[in-house]
Amino acid sequence: MIILGNLQEVADIFTDGGTVMAALAIVAFLLYTAATASLYFVIRGNLNNRQRHEWADWINEPEEAEGRIGEVIRYAVHGKKVSIKRVQRRFDEVREILIASIDRRLIIITTLIAAAPMTGLLGTVGGMLDMFDGLAAGGGKQSMSLIASGMKEALFTTLTGLVIALPGMFMALMVRERRNKIDSTLAQLQSAIVTTKFRNV
Repeated sequence: MIILGNLQEVADIFTDGGTVMAALAIVAFLLYTAATASLYFVIRGNLNNRQRHEWADWINEPEEAEGRIGEVIRYAVHGKKVSIKRVQRRFDEVREILIASIDRRLIIITTLIAAAPMTGLLGTVGGMLDMFDGLAAGGGKQSMSLIASGMKEALFTTLTGLVIALPGMFMALMVRERRNKIDSTLAQLQSAIVTTKFRNV
C-alpha cells in the first residue's frame, strides 16, 4: 500500500508538472543511460596499476598478459623491428582512440547535465505564464485554480531538472576521474615497456 501511495504521488507530480515533464523524462533517460554506459566502459578491464608488479613479466611474455593491459602490451611490442619511437607512436594511437572515446562520452554527459535544468526552466516559464493567465482572469475559483496549477508546474519542473542534473554531475566526475587514471596508467605502462624492452639502448 505504501509503494502504491508513493507511485501515485510520483504520478501526480508528473501530471502537475505539465508537458515539460515528458521532455525531462527523456533527458533523464538519455543522461543516465549514457553515464552508466560510460562508467562501465572506464571501470571494466584492468586499465589500472593494480597489477603493476606483473607488468615486467607481461612485457617479456606478451601472450601471458591479461585483460586490456595485455591488449595494449601486445599491440605496442608487436613485430620484429620494435623501436622506442614505434612504441611511443603506438601508445599515442591508443590514447587517441581510448581517451578521445571517453572524452566524447563526457561531452554527451555534460551536455545532458546542462540540458536538464534548462528544460526545467522552460517548464518554469510555462508555469509562470499560466499563473499570469490566472491573474488576468480576475478573481474566482477558476482563476485560483489556474494560478495554483501554474505555480505547481513552475516549481515541479525546476525541482525535477535539478534532481536529474545533480546525480549526473557526480557520475560525470567519476568518469572523468577514471579517465585521468587510465591516461596515467598508459603513461606508466609506456615507460615500463621502454625501460624493460630497451634497457640496453
